[in-house]
Amino acid sequence: MDITQKVIAITGAGRGLGRAIALSLAEQGAQLALIDVNRSDLEVTEAEVRSRDGQCTLFVCNVASEPEVEATFTAIKGQFGALHGLINCAGILRDGMLIKVKEGVLTEKMSLAQWQSVIDVNLTGTFLCGREGAALMATGG
Repeated sequence: MDITQKVIAITGAGRGLGRAIALSLAEQGAQLALIDVNRSDLEVTEAEVRSRDGQCTLFVCNVASEPEVEATFTAIKGQFGALHGLINCAGILRDGMLIKVKEGVLTEKMSLAQWQSVIDVNLTGTFLCGREGAALMATGG
Protein backbone atom coordinates (compact mmCIF):
# COMPACT_ATOMS: atom_id res chain seq x y z
CA MET A 1 0.00 0.00 0.00
CA ASP A 2 1.35 3.40 -0.95
CA ILE A 3 1.14 5.82 1.97
CA THR A 4 3.21 8.58 0.41
CA GLN A 5 1.87 11.94 1.61
CA LYS A 6 -0.94 10.24 3.57
CA VAL A 7 -1.56 11.82 6.98
CA ILE A 8 -1.19 9.32 9.81
CA ALA A 9 -1.68 10.20 13.49
CA ILE A 10 0.25 8.14 16.04
CA THR A 11 -0.47 8.28 19.76
CA GLY A 12 2.33 7.36 22.12
CA ALA A 13 4.79 8.49 19.44
CA GLY A 14 7.35 9.69 21.99
CA ARG A 15 8.80 6.29 22.81
CA GLY A 16 8.69 2.57 22.26
CA LEU A 17 6.36 1.06 19.69
CA GLY A 18 4.85 4.44 18.76
CA ARG A 19 8.29 5.82 17.91
CA ALA A 20 9.25 2.70 15.95
CA ILE A 21 6.06 2.89 13.90
CA ALA A 22 6.61 6.60 13.27
CA LEU A 23 10.10 5.93 11.94
CA SER A 24 8.86 3.17 9.66
CA LEU A 25 6.01 5.28 8.28
CA ALA A 26 8.33 8.27 7.80
CA GLU A 27 10.58 6.10 5.65
CA GLN A 28 7.51 5.21 3.56
CA GLY A 29 6.71 8.88 2.94
CA ALA A 30 3.75 9.45 5.27
CA GLN A 31 3.07 12.85 6.83
CA LEU A 32 2.93 12.23 10.56
CA ALA A 33 0.93 13.80 13.36
CA LEU A 34 2.93 12.66 16.40
CA ILE A 35 0.97 12.66 19.64
CA ASP A 36 2.33 12.15 23.16
CA VAL A 37 1.97 13.64 26.61
CA ASN A 38 5.74 14.25 26.87
CA ARG A 39 7.15 17.00 24.62
CA SER A 40 10.81 16.05 25.13
CA ASP A 41 10.12 12.46 24.06
CA LEU A 42 8.27 13.77 21.00
CA GLU A 43 11.22 15.98 20.12
CA VAL A 44 13.53 12.95 20.11
CA THR A 45 11.14 11.15 17.76
CA GLU A 46 10.90 14.26 15.60
CA ALA A 47 14.69 14.44 15.23
CA GLU A 48 14.82 10.78 14.21
CA VAL A 49 11.95 11.24 11.71
CA ARG A 50 13.62 14.27 10.16
CA SER A 51 16.97 12.44 9.95
CA ARG A 52 15.14 10.04 7.64
CA ASP A 53 13.81 12.95 5.56
CA GLY A 54 10.37 12.43 7.10
CA GLN A 55 7.68 15.00 7.72
CA CYS A 56 5.98 15.39 11.08
CA THR A 57 4.18 17.78 13.37
CA LEU A 58 4.14 17.39 17.15
CA PHE A 59 0.99 17.47 19.28
CA VAL A 60 1.35 17.35 23.06
CA CYS A 61 -1.81 15.72 24.39
CA ASN A 62 -3.00 13.66 27.33
CA VAL A 63 -5.11 11.07 25.49
CA ALA A 64 -7.16 10.47 28.65
CA SER A 65 -8.49 14.05 28.49
CA GLU A 66 -11.49 14.50 26.19
CA PRO A 67 -10.97 18.26 25.72
CA GLU A 68 -7.27 17.77 24.89
CA VAL A 69 -8.03 14.98 22.40
CA GLU A 70 -10.75 17.04 20.71
CA ALA A 71 -8.43 20.05 20.47
CA THR A 72 -5.60 17.90 19.13
CA PHE A 73 -7.66 16.39 16.34
CA THR A 74 -9.05 19.82 15.47
CA ALA A 75 -5.44 21.03 15.23
CA ILE A 76 -4.51 18.04 13.05
CA LYS A 77 -7.35 18.92 10.68
CA GLY A 78 -6.18 22.54 10.65
CA GLN A 79 -2.55 21.59 10.04
CA PHE A 80 -3.01 18.87 7.44
CA GLY A 81 -6.57 19.30 6.14
CA ALA A 82 -7.24 15.57 6.34
CA LEU A 83 -6.48 12.38 8.25
CA HIS A 84 -5.97 9.06 6.50
CA GLY A 85 -5.03 6.79 9.40
CA LEU A 86 -4.66 6.53 13.17
CA ILE A 87 -2.38 4.26 15.15
CA ASN A 88 -3.15 4.12 18.87
CA CYS A 89 0.05 3.25 20.73
CA ALA A 90 -0.35 5.37 23.86
CA GLY A 91 -0.31 3.16 26.90
CA ILE A 92 0.97 3.03 30.44
CA LEU A 93 1.76 0.34 32.93
CA ARG A 94 1.60 0.90 36.64
CA ASP A 95 4.01 -1.75 37.76
CA GLY A 96 2.18 -3.10 40.72
CA MET A 97 0.62 -6.33 41.72
CA LEU A 98 -3.03 -6.58 42.55
CA ILE A 99 -1.91 -7.51 46.06
CA LYS A 100 1.35 -8.28 47.81
CA VAL A 101 1.52 -10.94 50.48
CA LYS A 102 4.54 -11.75 52.59
CA GLU A 103 4.58 -14.79 54.83
CA GLY A 104 0.81 -15.07 54.62
CA VAL A 105 0.21 -11.43 55.55
CA LEU A 106 -1.32 -8.93 53.12
CA THR A 107 1.22 -6.10 52.91
CA GLU A 108 -0.05 -3.98 50.03
CA LYS A 109 -2.91 -3.52 47.57
CA MET A 110 -2.82 -1.82 44.16
CA SER A 111 -4.59 1.49 44.62
CA LEU A 112 -7.70 2.42 42.72
CA ALA A 113 -5.84 5.51 41.46
CA GLN A 114 -3.12 3.32 39.91
CA TRP A 115 -5.73 1.10 38.27
CA GLN A 116 -7.78 4.05 37.04
CA SER A 117 -4.78 5.76 35.44
CA VAL A 118 -4.10 2.63 33.38
CA ILE A 119 -7.75 2.39 32.30
CA ASP A 120 -7.88 6.11 31.49
CA VAL A 121 -4.89 6.02 29.14
CA ASN A 122 -5.07 2.51 27.70
CA LEU A 123 -8.82 2.25 27.17
CA THR A 124 -10.41 5.67 27.37
CA GLY A 125 -7.56 7.25 25.41
CA THR A 126 -7.93 4.67 22.65
CA PHE A 127 -11.68 5.32 22.53
CA LEU A 128 -11.34 9.12 22.46
CA CYS A 129 -8.64 9.17 19.78
CA GLY A 130 -10.45 6.53 17.75
CA ARG A 131 -13.66 8.52 17.88
CA GLU A 132 -12.05 11.80 16.89
CA GLY A 133 -9.87 10.19 14.24
CA ALA A 134 -12.82 8.31 12.72
CA ALA A 135 -14.85 11.52 12.61
CA LEU A 136 -12.11 13.22 10.59
CA MET A 137 -11.61 10.29 8.26
CA ALA A 138 -15.34 9.70 7.69
CA THR A 139 -16.03 13.33 6.80
CA GLY A 140 -12.96 13.76 4.62
CA GLY A 141 -11.61 16.38 7.00
